[in-house]
Amino acid sequence: MMRLSTLLWALLVGASGYAMFQVKYEVLQLEDQLTRLTRQIGAGQEQIRVFGAEWSFLNQPARLEQLAKRHLALGPIGTQQIGRIEQLPRRSPMPPAAVAAAAPSSASSHLTAAPRLAHAEGVAAP
Repeated sequence: MMRLSTLLWALLVGASGYAMFQVKYEVLQLEDQLTRLTRQIGAGQEQIRVFGAEWSFLNQPARLEQLAKRHLALGPIGTQQIGRIEQLPRRSPMPPAAVAAAAPSSASSHLTAAPRLAHAEGVAAP
């Protein structure tokens, strides 16, 4: 009987040792992954700081004013440039493509749609 219990304890110790070995290497892999992710996060934060500094430099008002003078022909607004809302052209209720798509493609479809429309409005069809 003593030998059977000794064998069981030896198997139990061996299984727990193997389990600890597996857990140890799993933890090492997770630590390596955590280290890689921490480095990537640090690199991303550094890149964000560089982009912020670059954005601040590129958006300096004096620099933007100099670029606008060099590349844009801007001047004060003249009175002839100011108009009234009535001078703007009116928009059609539907874009031209939608009007063309809604238009019947043949005369037969137009003829068959007319009696239904006249009947729906309460007018007798011809």
